Amino acid sequence: MQKKTKNIIAAVTLAVIVTAPACGYHLSGTGGIVPQGVKTLSVPVFFNATNEPYVDVELTQAVVEEFLTDGRLTVVSLEDAELALRGKITKYEVIPLSYNPQTNVQQYRVRLVVEAVLEDLRSKKILWKERGIETDLISDYAVSYDPAGKTDIRLTKITKDAAIKNASRDIAKTLRSRVLEGF
Repeated sequence: MQKKTKNIIAAVTLAVIVTAPACGYHLSGTGGIVPQGVKTLSVPVFFNATNEPYVDVELTQAVVEEFLTDGRLTVVSLEDAELALRGKITKYEVIPLSYNPQTNVQQYRVRLVVEAVLEDLRSKKILWKERGIETDLISDYAVSYDPAGKTDIRLTKITKDAAIKNASRDIAKTLRSRVLEGF
């Protein structure tokens, strides 16, 4: 009985290993779109096509930090780079999630949508382009009220800024994954 169980497990494991590549799965870091031997990347400030100030700075900083943390590419100035990852924030939304009994919003969700292009600066070729990349993780923030029932703008801004940071980090992880792992 024990030998039969081991044989079944071995057969299932072998089947998964053999069929996984056909399903589009691959080992992390092997399916990226970065040409062999490329070591440097520039991330110019993302273009902000929204009315939300500074979201471009926050997102660009998150993308740079994500690539720095990963370490497979060195982030450098545009003049010194082999690749450029350019982006445009096409949508910034705050969606009301909950209300208090006075019908005032208590919580919002932040949603970012971007488009990105990876260019090989040596050959001037576009290696990858994608539109409609959006936050997957929930980035919510609470609206704070003072004892008189008025919005506490300072505290609300702090939680809103934290939600924008979270949404930016989520987009940055997605971009790093698309560029370096191919998904």
